[in-house]
Formats: sequence, structure tokens, C-alpha cells
Amino acid sequence: MRTPVFLLTLFLALTSFAQQVNDLIVPRAAAPQIIIPVTGNAAGANGTYFRTEINIINLRNADQRVALFWLPQGVAGSATPVRTLDFNPTSGFASEDFVGEVLQRTGLGAIHFMAVHSDGTPDPNGLLHVTSRIWTPRPDGGAGTMSQTFPAIVRGEASPSIVKVIFGQRRSSQYRLNVGVMNPSSTTQRFRITAHITGTGTDTQTTEIDVLPRSIQQVTVGGTSSGTAQVLIENLTGTAGEWHGWASSVDNQSGDAWSQLAFSSAD
Repeated sequence: MRTPVFLLTLFLALTSFAQQVNDLIVPRAAAPQIIIPVTGNAAGANGTYFRTEINIINLRNADQRVALFWLPQGVAGSATPVRTLDFNPTSGFASEDFVGEVLQRTGLGAIHFMAVHSDGTPDPNGLLHVTSRIWTPRPDGGAGTMSQTFPAIVRGEASPSIVKVIFGQRRSSQYRLNVGVMNPSSTTQRFRITAHITGTGTDTQTTEIDVLPRSIQQVTVGGTSSGTAQVLIENLTGTAGEWHGWASSVDNQSGDAWSQLAFSSAD
């Protein structure tokens, strides 16, 4: 079913004051600091268990130390110990359960990868390339896995907007809709999430969440209607900063999923 034009108009009108930038993701070879906004080592609904596969590559022709910062869900991450990995020139590392094996953490959280010097200070010459995949064994016990890729974000290049939107998701009895926010700042920020579901009827769900310093928070959007989802995330604290939002639709039977990052609206 096609999404009514009036809902698109509503979203664009609500976000007309956001900074006007090009937020389509353009692949980059490498950067000194990279964020994966949501990763995990946690049980999901209906028999799923989600882990995150991470692949880190040092594209620099020199040794590189990388600091790993864990931003957990629902807990301020400021005091979380920093882990480091050392890479030879043009070398890489991969783990199918990076959160559990490397960070030795459970639950959901973001990961901030930072190229650093041997003394721990940021290294602006770092050339890191990071990819991620969230996956689960099939909950029906069959062979194989179900997964979704999650884009890496270059630190410092996010739009400093207090309002961001997400299109392309779905919610129904078959698909649950999760919406999350990452707060990399040193203070708590409050966000309002508004989800419009259009298909078999029209349903609007609104919730407000507090996201603690250097942490993430993810909620499941309730409601009864089935159809496409348009999600609006507003930073009620009024601090634009470099926060990130996302939405994922997850198949309740297989665990298959897809996701989109939130972006600032454009004219």
C-alpha cells in the first residue's frame, strides 16, 4: 500500500528547521574515528539471540593502536574501561561475537572506535575501516543464520540537528519495530519518538525516553495497525550535538531484519 502524501508532508513540515545537509550515506574508505550505533550480545524475542560480527581494518601503512569505547544501553558509559587493540600495517581483525569475545560485555550498546597514539591520545592520521553485522541463529532450530548489516558512522560528520527522521521500516503482527537513540555526550538528553504506521488503518505512537551520558536506549513501538512506518526523533533537551538514531524491523518468526539510520530532513 502506498504511503499517503499528507503524512510525508507532515514529517517534512515538522522538520523544516533542521539543518539542511545531504544525509545520504556515501561510502568512505577510512577515518580516524568510527561509531557503530548499535551492537549486541543479547537474547531477543521469540527464541533469537543476537550477536555482532565486527571487522576492523587498519588501512594505514604503519602500526596503529585502536581504543574501543563501549556505550551500553540504559547505563552511563563514562566509567566503562577502555579496551585497546594493536594492528600491524595494512592488517585487520574480525570476530563473529565482538561484544562478547573482545569487549567481554553482554546486552546492547554502541561501539566507538578511535585511532590513538601509544599514549592514548587521538591519532588524526588513523585510517580505520569498520563493518558490522548483527546476526542470530535461526530461532526455529534450522541451519543457518538471520542477520542485518548496520552502517558505520564517521565520528564528527553527523548532522547537528535536534530533529531527525527515518523512512523505510514496517510494523505488523509479523514485524516488530524497534527505535533507538545513541547519546555520545557527557550529559543526559531526553528524546521524543513519534512513529506513524500507515496501512491497515493509521496509528501514531509517541514515547519519550531519557538517554544517559555515553549510552544508548532502544524501545519497541507498540500499537495495532500494520503497514509502513515513518519515525520522527526529536531531541527535547535542545542540544543538537552528535547524537544518532535508528529503527529496525525484525521478523517475529525468522529473526530476519533490516534497519535505517535517522537523518536530518532536507528541503
